[in-house]
Amino acid sequence: MPGQHDATLPDSALRILHVRCPADVDPQVYRLLLGLVAEVTPVVQALPPSALVADVSGSLRYFGRDPSALARMIRTRALARYGLDVKIGVASTWALAAMASNETGPGGIRTVGAARAETEAFLYPRPVAELYGIGPAQARTLTTFGVHSVGILAALPEPTVQRILGGRTGRLIHERARGIDRRAVVPTDLLYSASARRRFPIDTLDPATVRAALLALAVELGDRLRNRHQTARTVTLTVTLAGRGQVIRSRRLDGGPSAHTDDLRQILADCGFQRARIRAVTARCEQLQDAARTPEQLSLDPHRDDQLRTESAIDALNRRFGAGTVGPAAA
Repeated sequence: MPGQHDATLPDSALRILHVRCPADVDPQVYRLLLGLVAEVTPVVQALPPSALVADVSGSLRYFGRDPSALARMIRTRALARYGLDVKIGVASTWALAAMASNETGPGGIRTVGAARAETEAFLYPRPVAELYGIGPAQARTLTTFGVHSVGILAALPEPTVQRILGGRTGRLIHERARGIDRRAVVPTDLLYSASARRRFPIDTLDPATVRAALLALAVELGDRLRNRHQTARTVTLTVTLAGRGQVIRSRRLDGGPSAHTDDLRQILADCGFQRARIRAVTARCEQLQDAARTPEQLSLDPHRDDQLRTESAIDALNRRFGAGTVGPAAA
């Protein structure tokens, strides 16, 4: 029977975000979006080529925001950083969130409440073909038997649905019709690269402007890697020139894999140009690995120790108040 699951789920049961990109999203931008969402929660599962699902239950208290507010924060950052207009569904289960992300309004976010009445109001009026996980052939079979809406499907006894669609499939589809989805979000393996880009308003010859852009790239990438608990072994700088030609230079970090801003800044400075009219610079950290498996060499340099302590304090402030809140004035 429908509604046999908990009818009084609290709003805190809302924990799943399903993020949907435009179908033609650039693969590189999609990877950047994965990193952006990982700044909010480490429980992010990629659904290539243009979607992802995240469990934010462990992030609510940290950020002091509800799931819908976290969804707004992710959407705002995606627009600001990459010009990417994502649609986000917020719900208590993966399937409900995926359906919600497919029909967001002007704000780009649709929240389905965890209470039984709200779940049923969202699901039951829909054509059965719109139920998440159901295929066209299964939908046609159900309509042949007069099951035209999700509500009718949910009201059928489970054994009846199993006779129509088969045992395991029938049980799964019947649960989805009642708003039940037992799947957990499984974090995607560590990403193998991270990139950031700065485009100048006009082609520039000014070395100070280029240095500031390179520093900003180092700050952004260092912050992202540390939030992901990763380190980079190699940094690649791509310089787009005024004539749209590109020059690419790669360097390995001499001291071993690192996520420290100053290490990235120095390696990017080594890749720089003396005299060239530059349109854009892109930095990519590659050969990433788990920071927990990266040996940290002891430093006997008091200046570097001070830098690392300052970096930790800056990271804590940016996590509390938002990425980019605190950073070098020269950037």
